[in-house]
Amino acid sequence: MKKSISRIIGVIMLIVAFVFIMFALNHPEKSFPWNNTITWLLYGVYFLVAVVLLIAPKIKK
Repeated sequence: MKKSISRIIGVIMLIVAFVFIMFALNHPEKSFPWNNTITWLLYGVYFLVAVVLLIAPKIKK
């Protein structure tokens, strides 16, 4: 994957996460149909992938 594409995808993922958090804070009545542990696990994996996509282009081979 090219460096610029990786950065663009990482930034878009972080923007989507920020928008989702803003929506979730304004609508606490909505929830997922599964356990909170699964939800937090999904959040962690999503954040980890976004960070890896942002950091990976900076690491030299």
